[in-house]
Amino acid sequence: MLSTTTTITTKEMKKEISSSSSSSSSSSNLFPYDDIVTKEIESWKSYADCLRKQDRELFYEMLNSCYKYSSAINLKEKENSTTSTLMTILLEHHKNLLLLTKKIENDIAIKDRSE
Repeated sequence: MLSTTTTITTKEMKKEISSSSSSSSSSSNLFPYDDIVTKEIESWKSYADCLRKQDRELFYEMLNSCYKYSSAINLKEKENSTTSTLMTILLEHHKNLLLLTKKIENDIAIKDRSE
């Protein structure tokens, strides 16, 4: 869903994740200088620049969601960063699809009970 909030920059996303992950030993370990996720997102900038503003915001929102899985993406190393990023996006979409499916099923069950 498109929210009314502004697009989150990479720096803001890192700050948000850093503040919410207290289990990390240090933010320098979580976000190394050569962070693969950041480089992967930056590599898509020319594509994003060609999109309409609303699509570009959604595109970056989708890519920024990959930071939740940055440790897994970074483990796959730079050679597989695009594949890892795409798999992360698919995983996130699959989770959302399952959530929506369950909500619809629950709504139908409630409606059937009331009839």
